[in-house]
Amino acid sequence: MTAERPRIDPGLLAELLDAAPGRVRRKLDAAPRAAEEWDWSADGQVWTVGAGNETVTLNGPRITVADQVSCTCLLSPRCLHLLSVTGMLTPAGEDGDEEPAPAAEPERRGTPGAAPGEQDGSRPAAPSGARAPEGASTGPDGGPQERSGPGGTASAGGAGAAAATRPTGSATPVADPLTAPADTGDDARAAAALAWAAGARTLAAGVRAAGSSQRSELLRAAATARAARLPRLAAACTTVAAGLRDHASPGFALAEYTDALTGLLDTSWRLGGGPEGPRPAPTLADVGIGRRSYTEIGSLRLYGLGCERVVTASGYAGVVTHAVSLTGGTRLWRIGDVVPGDADRAAAVYGAGINFGKSALSHRELGRSGMIAQRVSASADGRLSGGSATTAAVSAGCAWDEAPLSALWERPLSEQVAAAVAAQASPVHRTGDDLVFADLTVTGEADGGTAVVETSTGAPLVLAPDGAQDLLRARNLLRLAAEPGLALRSVARPVPERPGVLVPVTVSAPGLALPEAWKGRINLSLDTLPSAGASSPSRPLPTAAPGADPGLGPLARVLTRLAEAGREAAPADAALLARLRDNHLPTAADVLGEVVESARERWRTTTGESVVPPPDRLARAWLSATTYLGAVHQHLHTLAWTARVGGPA
Repeated sequence: MTAERPRIDPGLLAELLDAAPGRVRRKLDAAPRAAEEWDWSADGQVWTVGAGNETVTLNGPRITVADQVSCTCLLSPRCLHLLSVTGMLTPAGEDGDEEPAPAAEPERRGTPGAAPGEQDGSRPAAPSGARAPEGASTGPDGGPQERSGPGGTASAGGAGAAAATRPTGSATPVADPLTAPADTGDDARAAAALAWAAGARTLAAGVRAAGSSQRSELLRAAATARAARLPRLAAACTTVAAGLRDHASPGFALAEYTDALTGLLDTSWRLGGGPEGPRPAPTLADVGIGRRSYTEIGSLRLYGLGCERVVTASGYAGVVTHAVSLTGGTRLWRIGDVVPGDADRAAAVYGAGINFGKSALSHRELGRSGMIAQRVSASADGRLSGGSATTAAVSAGCAWDEAPLSALWERPLSEQVAAAVAAQASPVHRTGDDLVFADLTVTGEADGGTAVVETSTGAPLVLAPDGAQDLLRARNLLRLAAEPGLALRSVARPVPERPGVLVPVTVSAPGLALPEAWKGRINLSLDTLPSAGASSPSRPLPTAAPGADPGLGPLARVLTRLAEAGREAAPADAALLARLRDNHLPTAADVLGEVVESARERWRTTTGESVVPPPDRLARAWLSATTYLGAVHQHLHTLAWTARVGGPA
């Protein structure tokens, strides 16, 4: 296991960038990742980086003051070597090394360059300014059933839209604390205003042209947000700043950067940044969940559901155990051990004791048994913390086909999928809201090495691994696919953009000969199933359900080009607007028209010069358009999934 590089305070990194001469910053902008190729070595908590004839030294696991970094060159600390090295360090969260957000845990949800934090920055919050998608379902008042943006407009889904409760069987619904109003003060509004300004200027310049000066502004906004106890906004700022550094690297994903910039602008707007105007009151989902945001909730009777391997692109690894409590309503929880490390750490943590209530149980055991815990502390998004006062005792688990856990599989799959898709589109959601509980029957192996299954209603689905690096789950799925007719009871995560594809977390397979200690359950990303010998014939993948892009591809490309190249990338041709209207997408044409108009807007000074106006109008118009696009995509994903699993249209 490789040593973890130090983390740096974003405010300090901003100060170092600001202090550097212009010629040094220009060299840094030309090769922002040059230090990645240099010789990094660690001796305890001291790192040295060989940069040709010069050496940069980093002292301590967290760099908070300039005295902790030095370079042998005469220009230090304003030299290119020091700036290149510190620029490659991950900005520290509010408490240094922190577990990543729940929604960012599975590998495909890891955002390259994302800063660590106990908040969810993987999805934009309910972005502002968009209308409901044409054809979207409406509530009793005729308005869209989604969280409001400015002017009463709809969003891609807020925390409240993501299944604020989990009504399983006859269980009592439980309110989602993430929708509770957040008490923000002047410091929070000032931090939001600073973040909005930085994000708007970044959009106007474009990721390809924004350099170290713009990155410094984003890092300063991140430090200010962290000081104001706004962890989600701080993480959004550092994620966008990382995109400015990494835009020329092969691993840079423009779509992920666009999502991150949308999240930054939307979160800052909801917290008080941007142009004046009506906006919804900030909620805990907008503020984010900090590492220390735990509240004692009393006692819990927990039933383990299963365990999941976590490996993120930002350098975190470990295991999360999913559990459920049924007293006072059905609530899903998670106990995690995710810290900086590589993929090998997950296997080691799986069999190690959990850090909860002084229990001797391992994650492997807890996922298959139960626990009675007292004086439990929990975060609003469902993470459990074993503080010094927490005590826990092992209790008997429960088979999935017996009460009370069997109630989890009684809810119609179409309803579960709709809630899970909404949860994944939300900025923050409770742990488990993105999961579904499905009874499946294996029908064979699909082309491409995935397992084809059928639901209890005969709907064909595909069980797939969670990305190319999820090798163990892929091997286990091939093993299951070799048993046509095998009945499975599963806990899985639907992939919104791939209707009919589930990523299974844990399955119960009574028809398989399994070790007794497994109790009939397989954690597919952590356990290894024995070989089946001969495999079953491959079957073609099930035909995709309807719900493809209704003609919004050109709008998405324009918005992405603006994020890449700035306001100068706005199209001058009005034919696109006409084409959108011809495709019966008037809202798309309206939001795109506002984007183009604001991007091409110029002001005349008193002396007759043409100048570019401040980017606030452009940022709000672009945010409205990306929000509209996200709402349409969520709606289409839900329709396609509903068609796939046979729910009501």
